[in-house]
Amino acid sequence: MNLVNKLFILFLVLIGFTNELVSKPSFYIDETKIIGTSLETNVDAYLGIPFAQPPVNDLRWKKTQSKIFKQTEFFATDFAPACMQGPRIVNWYRGVAVGFGGDPNYIDLPDISEDCLYLNMWVPNNIKNIDTKLPVLVYIHGGSNRAGWSFEPNYIGEKLAQKGTIVISVAYRLGVFGFYSHPELSVSNFALLDVIESLKWIQENISKVGGDPNNVTISGESAGATSIEHLIVSPLSKNLFNRAIHQSAGWSIADSEIINDDVHSKLSNQLTIELLNRSNFENNLNDMRKIDAIKLLKKAEEVFGTTGYYSVIDGYTITESVRKSFELGNINHVDLIIGSNKDEELMYLEKDYFLIDFYNERESYGFYTDIDNLNSIVMNIKNEKQKLNYLLTARNYTCPSFFIASSIKKYTKKNVWFYSFDKVRDGKKSKEMGAYHGAELPYIFNTHDNWLPTSQEDMKLTNLIQSFWLNFIKKGNPNSENSKWTSFKSENFNVLSFNEETLMKKSNSARVCKALNYL
Repeated sequence: MNLVNKLFILFLVLIGFTNELVSKPSFYIDETKIIGTSLETNVDAYLGIPFAQPPVNDLRWKKTQSKIFKQTEFFATDFAPACMQGPRIVNWYRGVAVGFGGDPNYIDLPDISEDCLYLNMWVPNNIKNIDTKLPVLVYIHGGSNRAGWSFEPNYIGEKLAQKGTIVISVAYRLGVFGFYSHPELSVSNFALLDVIESLKWIQENISKVGGDPNNVTISGESAGATSIEHLIVSPLSKNLFNRAIHQSAGWSIADSEIINDDVHSKLSNQLTIELLNRSNFENNLNDMRKIDAIKLLKKAEEVFGTTGYYSVIDGYTITESVRKSFELGNINHVDLIIGSNKDEELMYLEKDYFLIDFYNERESYGFYTDIDNLNSIVMNIKNEKQKLNYLLTARNYTCPSFFIASSIKKYTKKNVWFYSFDKVRDGKKSKEMGAYHGAELPYIFNTHDNWLPTSQEDMKLTNLIQSFWLNFIKKGNPNSENSKWTSFKSENFNVLSFNEETLMKKSNSARVCKALNYL
């Protein structure tokens, strides 16, 4: 090969290398260049951007610290480790896959670490008008506050971002790392502080990729939606968002009289005593910070057991019970989409749990329950399992969601839109699963797994739901010229039913909520 040919090949290599560098999307945080990836879908992806200092060692169980970049370049091209957790959410995904006849081994737990406060961002890059500011959707994952991660298969934001919004998924400390009460701590609720820090990061940096810091919608499902409730009442999150989407939650309000701050404090104290082999709390927080993260995780799972992790009243992030804040109107004023699925509890029902247990459970905690009325409501449901699903779904999801919606309507000038996700996919196994907890997520993100029976009707519903969500994210109203999702009114409990035919109807749970003395 002669010198001319060698130089020509070198020129082509250099041009290709240069083009590769030029095509990499980027923005700056102070002096650090954040470099992402341009996808073939006209979306730029920035994965694993640290929004806070790693909460390890001396920063364990402290207020979330802003991230300080020291390098000149940061490649945001891979997801970061998930926060410390056990296999709970992996088992959930595998259980759903098996329920539909799929392979449960399609998902594994990713790497976990205490160094986990990262976010992922999908940005549409085909907006022609450079003056257009893009709306922002921030998604908070579920997982009972003890598991889950920001890049689960259901939450990948690429396809939603294609339609004209920036999609961001955020991480937060889980389990005992995010929800630990201790006599020496002046603040708690570290998971909530993490999410608030991510929202501050968005306010400071989103305009650098074309986003509008004045048009931020927070969204979450299950435990992620309980974070939405806490963000709506927390004084620390004021002016960090102006819209919210609350999917399939509310039990933290329903259970506020059962699982309270004292329970969490006692369990945290027990954990400390068992790990340090002493009951004297003087200066032992420093010793607790030195304990290996895996050892801490395993012992916490043992001590806390099935008790849920909840934010507590620490006088800083949360100043009173969440239920009381909504009752009194001590809330941030936001437009809201809220709703639940028809069969939230179906997959969680225990074989030895019966209708009488539901009634006794209520009365043992001192709740008034109109049992005769409830029996008349469910008398036409022949299967006891379906009766329990109906009542528990109402008690734990729909009724407290009505309570949240009614409070926002009562105390603010904002609008609320209420939905019920009722769609059951095709096939015998789908009917056994029903409109299960989390069933709406693949429709919102258009992330239908291969083992999910997905028909043309499902794809039509996907486009419809995405249209409602995007309209709400962009302009605060889910409707377009051709749709009629009537805003929520406390006196009639009308909801939009997402089903084979999407239409307004009176909620099936309204009578149950009244019988449970919830309305």
